Amino acid sequence: MTYKHLLFTLFIGCITTASAAEPTPVMLGNLKASLHQICGNEIIVQVAEMKGSDEGRTILGLKNNKTGKIDLFTSINTSNKQYDKYQPVNFDNLSQSLVVQENDRPAVVWGGAITNLKGMEYSLALGSHVYSCTKLAPFESEIANDLYGEKDVPAH
Repeated sequence: MTYKHLLFTLFIGCITTASAAEPTPVMLGNLKASLHQICGNEIIVQVAEMKGSDEGRTILGLKNNKTGKIDLFTSINTSNKQYDKYQPVNFDNLSQSLVVQENDRPAVVWGGAITNLKGMEYSLALGSHVYSCTKLAPFESEIANDLYGEKDVPAH
C-alpha cells in the first residue's frame, strides 16, 4: 500500500466516522430532541426542553441496550441543566402526556456544573457508574443542503 493510498484511506475513514457520529434527533414523547451529547465512550444522550406547565424541566432520551428503544426520563426539578435526578417516564399517546414509571426502570442523575476553566461540564450517573459527557451540541441543520444541495440521484 502506498503512502498516498494509506493517507486517502485514513482521510475517508475520518469523514465516514465523523458523519456517523452525528445522531439523528428522535422524538422524546411529543418533543423533538434539540441537543445531544455522548457520555462515556458511546452513550448518546438526547435532550429536549419541556413546555407549558412543565417549562424549565428537561427530558432525556437514552438508548436501552436490551430493547434498542429510546427510554425517556424527566427532571424532577426545573434545574436549567444543573445536576438533577431524572425519573423514568413513558409517553401516553392517548393523553399526549408523560406518565411516570414507578416500577420498571431506575432513575438516573444527569446534569452539569460550571467550572472556571472549561465552562459547563456534564456527567451521567447510572447506578454506581458515573460517565463524563461531551458538551451539549445542537443537531446539525440540513436546511441549506435540502434547499441548495444536489438531489439524490438513484443508481442505474
